[in-house]
Amino acid sequence: MAGRWVKALLGLSALAVLSVEGACPNKCSGHGSCGANDICSCEQNWINSDCSARQCPFTRAWQDTASYNNDAHYYAECGNRGICDRSTGICQCDETFVGSGCRRLKCPSDCSGHGKCQFIEDLAVSTDKRVGGNPLFIDYTSWDREKIQGCRCDPGWEGHGCNHRVCPQGDDPLTTGQYDMQQGITITHSAVIKFVIRYADPYGNLWTTSEITSGLPTADATTCTNIETALRRIPNFALSSRVLNSNEISVKPGGVGAYTRTGPTTGTVAATVADITTATNCIVTFPAAPGTTGLQSLLEVDVTPYTAAGSQPISAGGGAATVVVVEHIPGSNAAGALARPLTELATCSNRGVCNAETGQCQCYAGHKGLACELQEALV
Repeated sequence: MAGRWVKALLGLSALAVLSVEGACPNKCSGHGSCGANDICSCEQNWINSDCSARQCPFTRAWQDTASYNNDAHYYAECGNRGICDRSTGICQCDETFVGSGCRRLKCPSDCSGHGKCQFIEDLAVSTDKRVGGNPLFIDYTSWDREKIQGCRCDPGWEGHGCNHRVCPQGDDPLTTGQYDMQQGITITHSAVIKFVIRYADPYGNLWTTSEITSGLPTADATTCTNIETALRRIPNFALSSRVLNSNEISVKPGGVGAYTRTGPTTGTVAATVADITTATNCIVTFPAAPGTTGLQSLLEVDVTPYTAAGSQPISAGGGAATVVVVEHIPGSNAAGALARPLTELATCSNRGVCNAETGQCQCYAGHKGLACELQEALV
């Protein structure tokens, strides 16, 4: 009898052990702890009643149901744009969505090797919106600021995937009564200074001149010549015409008449400020050649010193000098409104078709030139 009681007790003990150790399903799979009522408390990123499945990253939902007015895009697994692989904890994202938790929209064709894929918040800070002033620094803080991506194309390329070449741009040869752009540079200073000038061309390039020396304000002519020489030396003939019968860029001293453009052909003009002895005044006239006609980005005169090792270019800077660059209108103009239509800066000068594969213009009959800017016959 004693032996039977021993066996019975051992059997009960074994059942008790099994009851304690096997109470929670699958012993929580080794990824959690068994608690009251035989419920697993899973470790981070493990789910299911037995903690056997991985959880994928949660990101802002690309789409979901709004809870209140303008209140949506809560966190969702895989951002509601993918399926979670429970064995790995990695999202299998829908097409065009990438990143941990499918958090980003993929750039088309990885920008074709001709651009950089950037967040929309970075694209808002545009370095190529220099027409009419300095670069625009726009804050974009919406929910998708680090989700939607787009291509910032390299110079000479365009399109949402940076897969199209930019064709030359120029003035329509059949339009008349227009003006080449002029810009006025005013530097207020009391000593010899050094500076550089930046020019953003219409094809996406940003050029910086070598160091320019400005003498005293009484030596405007010499300073303007120095500016002209530096601008003409910018590579790729960006500001130095190679077109037959077109004028070169010119920089001459003179009083500056600031023109505030309010539309393609209209604007207001301040009374011309006479050339004074406390400031250097130079008038820049852009060439009537492909790429330099029409509305151009304002030149950026930088008097900041760049003297650290490795700086390019090197410039001693301008100390306390102040700079103003404006669109200039020539002549003795009374303040007020004034119509001043500029020449065009149009793809193939509106007289041809752009071949986006080669970046060359196919000119209409009777027109020729790099940008179809020349008329060779009456048609």
